[in-house]
Amino acid sequence: MAGIRLTVTVDDDRAREALARLAARGRDLTPVMKVIGQTLRTSAVKNFETGGRPPWPPTKPLSVLIGRKMAGKDVTTRRGQASLLRAQQGKRTLLDTTRLMKSVTVEAGRDAVAVGTNLIYGAIHQLGGKAGRGRKVTIPARPYLAVQPEDWTEIGRLLVQHLQRALR
Repeated sequence: MAGIRLTVTVDDDRAREALARLAARGRDLTPVMKVIGQTLRTSAVKNFETGGRPPWPPTKPLSVLIGRKMAGKDVTTRRGQASLLRAQQGKRTLLDTTRLMKSVTVEAGRDAVAVGTNLIYGAIHQLGGKAGRGRKVTIPARPYLAVQPEDWTEIGRLLVQHLQRALR
């Protein structure tokens, strides 16, 4: 070959090592999924405390009265009257006992996280629908497990932070 020849050799050992560490860190995301789950659980609690984000439809006083009667609860008790009064005043929907809020749990895995409740009535409050004997009561959806825009931002930040640790 006449003329000039240029040979370039790339030493990519460090880049390959970094990519291998990154791939290994990405194979099991359980640690970051636990943190993401707790972030979403905290967001769900905030949804309860603020009455939904966006705001949930208020509880109708008659619904409280019917619901307590159908559950076999005495509506003349102090608790029954307090629940009805809260509903009449439009206060703190889904926080009569805080049982649903406190039941929100997190299960983290290698590539996913589940946030939810094992309470039977959790689904009807999340999704809305017909409930009660004969499905005569319509419960509006009050999505307490709603992921907020700021949650998505935080999830992205947590994932990037987790993966960046492999490159240090």
